[in-house]
Amino acid sequence: MFRRRRSIFDLMRELEEEMEREIEYFLMELKHDELAGQCLQPLYDLRETDEEIVVTIDLPGARKEDIDLRLSEDHLSLYAPISYGVRVSRSYTRGATCYRLHLELPEPVSVDSTVSTYRNGVLEVKMRKKRTGYRIPIE
Repeated sequence: MFRRRRSIFDLMRELEEEMEREIEYFLMELKHDELAGQCLQPLYDLRETDEEIVVTIDLPGARKEDIDLRLSEDHLSLYAPISYGVRVSRSYTRGATCYRLHLELPEPVSVDSTVSTYRNGVLEVKMRKKRTGYRIPIE
């Protein structure tokens, strides 16, 4: 009986298939760990000017009336319940139940003058900086 000798190409193909299986398993475990709490950290952008701090947060699938936004002088917290599926691999989809975000602000802000808007899944929060370091004229 004649046994076919495997070529280097056969070995490379087998190695590539094994690497793909290992990478898919690793990514699935990584996503599983990330979603274990069922909450996702949304993407956000923090911009700072001389007068204000503006935070833009992507919240696809969240309803305006369900968003819980809390602010102190130096922290911004957000919680928004959702029902959202995240594709982890070709055959595995995992669901998330909420967005959760806690941000430490770069400077203290005035809570009373904060304005927020929510349009098309994007929340924008504009916070005025607290004035500190007044220069006091001496008479």
